[in-house]
Amino acid sequence: MEIKKFEEKYLDSLNELLFQCFSVEKEGKTAQSDIELIAVSEDKVVGYLVLNRMVDSIKDQNYFHVNYVCTHPDFRGQHIATKLFEVVFDICRKENISYLELTSNPSRIAAHHLYHKLGFQVRNTTVFRKEIL
Repeated sequence: MEIKKFEEKYLDSLNELLFQCFSVEKEGKTAQSDIELIAVSEDKVVGYLVLNRMVDSIKDQNYFHVNYVCTHPDFRGQHIATKLFEVVFDICRKENISYLELTSNPSRIAAHHLYHKLGFQVRNTTVFRKEIL
């Protein structure tokens, strides 16, 4: 298994994973400032996450918001998400990223265990969204 940046040749395989995990498919290109990481096994995408580059203008710090963390169900328990995050932590150190943030559905108990294990802390907040388009 290899962790690398997303390449268009993996789009179909990635969309299978995204649909299976989130009932969504990737549309369009990734913003230049964002980073998409994939875990590939035998030319199949088995893990994925997106790093959206953000700026905390109050603290004058760069950070990443982490989105779409997922592992193919047949490959769970093989520490794929942990390996993806190890690459993320290396990127953060190299690019002077102060912190990571993510949100997670309350039902994703295994994911929450992983985030705690990796040193993430739960913030006392509620996420609000207003759809515009």
